[in-house]
Amino acid sequence: MAVIISALLLYVGCIVFIRLRNAQPFGLKRQLTDFSTFMVPFNIPAYLLSKVPTTPRVDKSHFPELQLIEDNWETIRDEALALYTGGNITAKDDLPASSFYKDGRWTSFYLKVYDNKLPSAYALAPKTMALLDQIPSMNIALFAVLMPGKKLNRHHDPFAYTLRYSMGLSTPNDEGCGLTINEDDYIWRDGDSVVFDETYIHSAWNNTDTPRIILMTDVDRPMKLKLVQKIYWAFGWFFNRLFFIDNLNPEHTGVGNKLGKGVLAYKQFLKSVKRRNKPFYVTAKWCVILGVLGAIGYQIV
Repeated sequence: MAVIISALLLYVGCIVFIRLRNAQPFGLKRQLTDFSTFMVPFNIPAYLLSKVPTTPRVDKSHFPELQLIEDNWETIRDEALALYTGGNITAKDDLPASSFYKDGRWTSFYLKVYDNKLPSAYALAPKTMALLDQIPSMNIALFAVLMPGKKLNRHHDPFAYTLRYSMGLSTPNDEGCGLTINEDDYIWRDGDSVVFDETYIHSAWNNTDTPRIILMTDVDRPMKLKLVQKIYWAFGWFFNRLFFIDNLNPEHTGVGNKLGKGVLAYKQFLKSVKRRNKPFYVTAKWCVILGVLGAIGYQIV
């Protein structure tokens, strides 16, 4: 009984934390099973030990190393445009971002994935890579395109040990294209940039007839304890190596993406079960959730 009570208290606490943290949280039904609920225990140390504010947006002055990007954004833009016009910014078999690629709404060109060298990035964007390699705190970087008339729905990213730094390269420069971060709108402009905490609910939208091309990166969240910072970095290195993918050679990819086709097939199977027998689907889903919570509670006790 103590195990069940501990698990339920932890579960309820995570839900309350997420709902209080976001200005407009998801509906309670979705929040009960949303992955952000289950990531709270993992992310709490990053919030508590953060050297920078844990607000939705963070001032760039906390990251002086990013001035190198600010000063050279036009060089980066030129390489991004060359890649886009050459048809090299494309959809990927990238499991974590698989939902973004559907309907041709979003495309990408990966530049940096921790210390994993992507040959296509150095070959096709050498000037950009020469700049990125001078910023050790920048672990993930890519060119990302949001197509005209498309949007990325409200979502959380999973991990709080990084912050998102994005620079507008070739954008509509219009009120119809931007980000909403915790219900606060940011409009894309060429040469403008933003740092935000991607564990807050956010969305992207392009209600214009012009593609939006940005440099999207993840930088380390500065923390008060170096040991905790190193542990998070090691986890990020391991996790992202599972899902890296080369831009030109899809065979040069992490094992996570190789297994991803099976995961996506499994998701399709679950959707088909839900369509055919929703009561059975809901019952089975909650049995799994309660089983996981019970296991966590058992470990705590």
